[in-house]
Amino acid sequence: PPRPPIKPGEDKVVQITDNVGKGMVKSMNESLSMPVMALGEEIDVTNMVALQKAVKASAEKTYGTKVTLTSFMVKAISLALNEHPIINSKFGPNDANPPQYTVFGSHNISIAIDTPYGLVVPNIKDCANLSVVEIQRELMRLAMDAKANKLKLPDIQGGTITLSNIGSIGTKDPRPIPFAGQAVIGCTGRTMTLPRYNEKMELVPRHIMHIRWVADHRHLDGATLARFSNSFKKYMETPGEWTLALR
Repeated sequence: PPRPPIKPGEDKVVQITDNVGKGMVKSMNESLSMPVMALGEEIDVTNMVALQKAVKASAEKTYGTKVTLTSFMVKAISLALNEHPIINSKFGPNDANPPQYTVFGSHNISIAIDTPYGLVVPNIKDCANLSVVEIQRELMRLAMDAKANKLKLPDIQGGTITLSNIGSIGTKDPRPIPFAGQAVIGCTGRTMTLPRYNEKMELVPRHIMHIRWVADHRHLDGATLARFSNSFKKYMETPGEWTLALR
């Protein structure tokens, strides 16, 4: 029999009028002027997940808060920035002669948060001088304020590098776009249990997470970004390294 008549759906033009949406359009348009490079890495977070579980009860009893993997990642970024401060920077202004860039003195790590009003990216100020528990508390405050649409301008302004943990929603290998005014963004995929070889060449289950770093290629080269990525990987895979780096 002949197919039924086609009933085309009605196209709808949607105007972006909310501040969050307009802000994203503006930021991404500005980012188009940035030539970027990217690299990806596999992170074995088995030991970090074990540490997170081990301190869960103690953190809730002593500090009144749980500690998430995101908070450990934020602190690991800060520790890696101590070793590679040029990553915590921005290029410009574009018309400077000779060209120049600014290395930020504080680690104000922006966190992408999904809300009913759209994606917002507040930042946790001065992460270099915060403990993981203090980072967790600030992360929870920002998330609550973001979902209630109560973020203030100082919460949004001043970010120096961004982490997007979109893997908590889904996706394995994300590919983010840096924000104008920052040189680097990191984006993590979901944590997966996958087989990997141990030292005895035996297959064992491990918690694996992929991360993609995207950087401003005007003043950052691939070797610099790779060394920073290696430092982050070191801190996430070997929590004992923290005892050597923390002040």
